[in-house]
Amino acid sequence: MPCRIFELASEFESEIAEFRSLSDVERRYQINDWSQGQHPTLHLQLYAEGANGNVHFRRDALNPKACKGATYRYSSHGWGLIQLYLESPRNGVLRNSHTNHNSETRARNWATTYPELGDPADWNWAVVNAFSRKLNRFIRKSGVEKQGSRVVLPQAASFFAALPSTDP
Repeated sequence: MPCRIFELASEFESEIAEFRSLSDVERRYQINDWSQGQHPTLHLQLYAEGANGNVHFRRDALNPKACKGATYRYSSHGWGLIQLYLESPRNGVLRNSHTNHNSETRARNWATTYPELGDPADWNWAVVNAFSRKLNRFIRKSGVEKQGSRVVLPQAASFFAALPSTDP
């Protein structure tokens, strides 16, 4: 599906990365082997082609004492951006990944609170909603099993199948 992919938040004291390929993601986060399950959690913003609205990048001040000396980083924002959070397993636990986006109604209701994001009417909400539905349908169809209401994708299932059994 044609889209632009940005980090939700940049690394400390860096610009927001835009990813054009999987190898861009692997380079940015130093991922050499996806099967190891030790890669960082990826919080991404998807801008669907034809969505029309604007992506905004904000410089956020950081507390250097709490952030290893870093004083800033950037974050990406936009009323019609679609969040894709890919959680990495930690300590043998599969954490929930998810997608989400604002509705047109929510964006209109919050527009006066966040005027820097522009007018929600600039976004083509039909495109945003259609893209989000297609993305979620693709994820569901790619699943090989379920945990509760959530699908488990093949790589996650393989990772957990390889873990030592905890059964007595």
